[in-house]
Amino acid sequence: MATPWYIVFLKELTGFFSLLLWAGSFLCFIGFGIQEDKEDLSNLYLGIVLAVVTFLTGVFSYGQTSKSAEMMSQFENFIPPVAFVIRNGQPEQIDAKMIVPGDVVQVKTGENIPCDIVVFRCNEMKVNNASLTGESEDIQIDPDLPPTQNIFESKNVAFFGTSCTAGEGTGVCFKTGDNTVIGQIANLASSAESAETPLSIEIERFIKIISAVAFTLGLVFFIFGVIYEYDIITNLVFMIGIIVANVPEGLLATVTVSLALTAQRMAGKYVLVKNLESVETLGSTSCICSDKTGTLTQNRMTVSHMYFNRCTVDASINLQVFQRNELKSKEERDSKLEIAYDPKDPAFRSLVQAIVLGTYTIFQYDPTDDECKQLYARQKKVAVASLEGMTLDASDKKECRARLKAAEEKMLYIHRHCKGDASETGLVQFAQGVMDLNETRAMFPTHVSSDAAGKASECLIPFSSEIKFNLFIRDMAKSEDSDNTNLCVYMKGAPERILVRCSKILIGGQEKEFTQELRDEVTKANSDFGKLGERVLAFAKYRLDAGKYSKTGYAFDVKTWKEWGLNPKQSESDYASVAGSFPMHDLCLVGVVSLNDPPRPKVDLSVNKCRSAGIKVIMVTGDQPPTAAAIANKVNIIKHPKKEWNYMVNELGMSEEAALKECTAIVIHGDLLAKRHLAEQDLDDADP
Repeated sequence: MATPWYIVFLKELTGFFSLLLWAGSFLCFIGFGIQEDKEDLSNLYLGIVLAVVTFLTGVFSYGQTSKSAEMMSQFENFIPPVAFVIRNGQPEQIDAKMIVPGDVVQVKTGENIPCDIVVFRCNEMKVNNASLTGESEDIQIDPDLPPTQNIFESKNVAFFGTSCTAGEGTGVCFKTGDNTVIGQIANLASSAESAETPLSIEIERFIKIISAVAFTLGLVFFIFGVIYEYDIITNLVFMIGIIVANVPEGLLATVTVSLALTAQRMAGKYVLVKNLESVETLGSTSCICSDKTGTLTQNRMTVSHMYFNRCTVDASINLQVFQRNELKSKEERDSKLEIAYDPKDPAFRSLVQAIVLGTYTIFQYDPTDDECKQLYARQKKVAVASLEGMTLDASDKKECRARLKAAEEKMLYIHRHCKGDASETGLVQFAQGVMDLNETRAMFPTHVSSDAAGKASECLIPFSSEIKFNLFIRDMAKSEDSDNTNLCVYMKGAPERILVRCSKILIGGQEKEFTQELRDEVTKANSDFGKLGERVLAFAKYRLDAGKYSKTGYAFDVKTWKEWGLNPKQSESDYASVAGSFPMHDLCLVGVVSLNDPPRPKVDLSVNKCRSAGIKVIMVTGDQPPTAAAIANKVNIIKHPKKEWNYMVNELGMSEEAALKECTAIVIHGDLLAKRHLAEQDLDDADP
């Protein structure tokens, strides 16, 4: 139950410092009441001033608190008032708070999820978990996919407080109220110890000292007055005057106003301040952990380098950009725009084809209402602000959307909107200039396989942070390669996950044995790309034997593949006899591609400011260590690359202990952290 407003208001008026000022005001009124000279109104005025200042600062602080509380109350909209369930075989509408575990819950587009549910049937259902995980991208719900170890990556679970953005679904409730994921987070937040802020500790300490000094001085002078035989009334008035004089009347107002102004500035940066004193806590921050992609970097991936056919080439110039530059006159042409690759090279085209057939991302632009209003305002030559809150006519909106989409089609591929993650966006923007995405994917579609029950599903394994790769099985019937007209497995992912699964490499159009010498070459290219601060992805394929893996008679198992294909260090022959299995090992490496994600402007200066303020900055990323180290160097998190622990151990040959003493930075892989955490899990907290 919410605290009544008058209780909150009283708390703001009766803080420790406020009580001291109220006491000072009260003593002034007492002093004025007992003094003999009633014409001297100084004590009365001082008492009134102290009371007014204390009251106004309390009102000011209450206003900020109530504004924050009002904003926080909006989060109650996460809880839908009603829910649709199936009980006794009949659909019915009930209050959301009446749902119990085991209820069959129905959710439709635009509704908030009323509890944690496991979805067992859906139709193009998508949910947005931004309120829970912060991820803005919608998640496609697929109850047929196997569950993952991380519940947040499971494609058949929808969480309380999130919203259904598309489609509809039916699921079984397994958690309600405080037992839901968001409920447990709320409980942790509310049960956490509310430690005093550094500012409140210092103010309380200051007040105690001032109070002790004031009352001591007042008492001492009162005793001296008694000794020198002054009348008792004069002594009391003098003692009260000394006590009040030592009270810093303006400090409370100064602190409150300064904190409120800071809170207002932070509100302009979309930061909600619930408690004014918590603003000062930011000044006590000693460590900041920041995500890399999109926070320290711009999250605008572009292809930078490629490794194929035992060669490394610079691919930073998009083919379409180069071709348009060539069409210009000699005076307008940029002589620096030269490509270092041959668009007709078969090896290069094989890698580009692997990019196209091994990715999901597509070009898609859906103009927003705001973009339509901006275009409409330009056409009508009016201010955009004048259209705020206004809804465009259907015909005007349709025309604006058509114009915006037409303009989008004329843009360079590198500037067009894509639907997909940033890495794949950079890949397809590069590949589109070489071969058309839609045509190539339509020519070599994802194979559709039917299980024993006759249910058809696409043969693909979606990417997840757990496996760090994705896989497609493509129908290559229209391939110009006569040896590759059946089905082909295409795999894309982190080099450390792909290379270990490869036993062959594509060189000169032929699949060669992936010898240690060739493996070292690829590893060096991967390391070189990583040292440039570039994200690296590897591409591999496997031509399936038409005799065993027929298009019509073989049921591919892409649901329970982890039972036989998860271990990266096995061979294809180890599970060849398993029903529904297909090769996920002994693949042929097609090539390696690196993508550049430039740092955000001035982020290096921000890191320097944090460092000068004594704040340690830690970067958290899923990239491989060399890439992480290079990006950290670019944004000033690692100031001296040659004093990084891994460099000192691997390149300088120092011992781990000696390097740890001398290093100024360290890059730690998540697997190592997980092992350390597991090893220390059962240790006594008192164990050093």
